[in-house]
Amino acid sequence: MTWVRNHHKASLVLLTAISLPLTALAQEYREIGRTTEKELKVVLSSSFGSLHVFRGDPGKVLTVENTKLNAIGFNVDYAIRNRIGYMDLALGENDEEGDNGDHPHFKFNGFKGGQWSLSFSDAIPISFDIEMGVGKGDLNLSGLSVKDLNLSTGASDVCLAFDEPNRTSIENINIESGVSNFLGRNLGNANFRHFRFQGGVGSCVLDFGGEITREVDVDVAVGMGVMTLIIPKDVGARVLYEKNWVSRVTCSDDFDASGETEFVSKNYSTAEGKMNIRVDSGVGNVRIEREE
Repeated sequence: MTWVRNHHKASLVLLTAISLPLTALAQEYREIGRTTEKELKVVLSSSFGSLHVFRGDPGKVLTVENTKLNAIGFNVDYAIRNRIGYMDLALGENDEEGDNGDHPHFKFNGFKGGQWSLSFSDAIPISFDIEMGVGKGDLNLSGLSVKDLNLSTGASDVCLAFDEPNRTSIENINIESGVSNFLGRNLGNANFRHFRFQGGVGSCVLDFGGEITREVDVDVAVGMGVMTLIIPKDVGARVLYEKNWVSRVTCSDDFDASGETEFVSKNYSTAEGKMNIRVDSGVGNVRIEREE
């Protein structure tokens, strides 16, 4: 309990202000227990290192585990207002300023960074706003209730997965990928209405496997790289693109060309689930494939 003893005053302020149990079980393990929250909004920034996000204990708003590498900071701001939990997490930053004056601020001292595992409760809807710098990201949101998702990656290798159906609906998924390799797995399970992906330089695979039972919109853009979209066999798809001399858009055999800038799958008119895909390609190749 070194953190509590050395920061006794700060910890009392924190617990009084947000009324939650904060437990330090071991040097490499921290958790924030769930209390009155009915919804959670998470802003997560990771400067460098490896990040793993996944479903955790429904009674714990957040659980953090860490593998020792280089010493870096891990800062958390958390407040509950009108039964909504507002959480701001910063990994890979040594912030010594303490309280910013707006709401309680505290640091999990003793962590040494590099590989981070963050698990979130599956009992409440969560909105994620995630920004990654340099490193690797395994964002497995399977089984969570994701209400909103914004993701920005820098020089990173990232996998985003929905291997189980999302428990709520997402109006918009927005992803920006810089100089990185990106894999989206079973994105159809995200239960989204509008999916937007903007890629810079690198390789990208967007696998829309899972359940798509309504009409959805997908906007994808690639600057300089290769992008592959994988569409389930039972989902109809319509692909619109702009023709230019430095990029190429191709589709699998069950798509028919409709004019010079459109492909339509043979099952588009009869399928229950439909995807309207708009492609903006710079110096790159985009391939539309069917799920095997």
